[in-house]
Amino acid sequence: MDGMSELLFGRVDGALEATVVALSLARTLLMCVALAFLARRHELGWWFVSGSYLLAGPAALLGSPTLGMSTPLTLVLYAAAAAIPLALGIGLGIYGLLSFRKFPLADPMTRGITLHRFTPTALLAPLVVAAVFALASLIPLLSLYATYGRHLQPGLGIVLTPLISSLLIGLLPAGLLGLAHRGRWAWFLIVVSALVSIADAVLSAGGSVRMFLLIAVIGLAVYGWGQWKNLPAEKVSRS
Repeated sequence: MDGMSELLFGRVDGALEATVVALSLARTLLMCVALAFLARRHELGWWFVSGSYLLAGPAALLGSPTLGMSTPLTLVLYAAAAAIPLALGIGLGIYGLLSFRKFPLADPMTRGITLHRFTPTALLAPLVVAAVFALASLIPLLSLYATYGRHLQPGLGIVLTPLISSLLIGLLPAGLLGLAHRGRWAWFLIVVSALVSIADAVLSAGGSVRMFLLIAVIGLAVYGWGQWKNLPAEKVSRS
């Protein structure tokens, strides 16, 4: 029975870690639901985006390795690491909802949006969001250096590897911002993020359930890209 549990959910030691795993899986499941609704341009998708990130804060705090042996500084750093993605994720949901509501209803709670034409500058704001999420993920590492810095030998690879990985995973919120800006290209950012998350799940033995949900994210992103194919393009006003 333990072998089956580890195959499905990865190695789980104790009730606290089981809670973290449950919150993480629930968060990914809510994101799947959000993407399914957003593919249909349904307002509920943005509510589920906020709900997904609402679970991120408790999961990050409960999963903190410094619980029970923290200094005030490490507690503040870990709280910041949990609060930044939480605030930005909920903010993305609110911003996307308000952005969609600028367009008329096509069906109940479904907006008749127009696609924004892609330009290189359209990537700027999403990449900034990805960078903020990546930097927030490095705060726990900085906390370890703050606490045990005398015993650690910092190297560029120790920071660069998780930074690149976190930046690529941060393409999920970046893609959501792109969707809020009505960019069909943003679905590809979500695919890249999910692919990197799957690689991370494989390396960390995160369990088959997590990988299945991430594969579902990829499938829903491809589905959304297809659903947005025939949307009308935004008319460019000429002065």
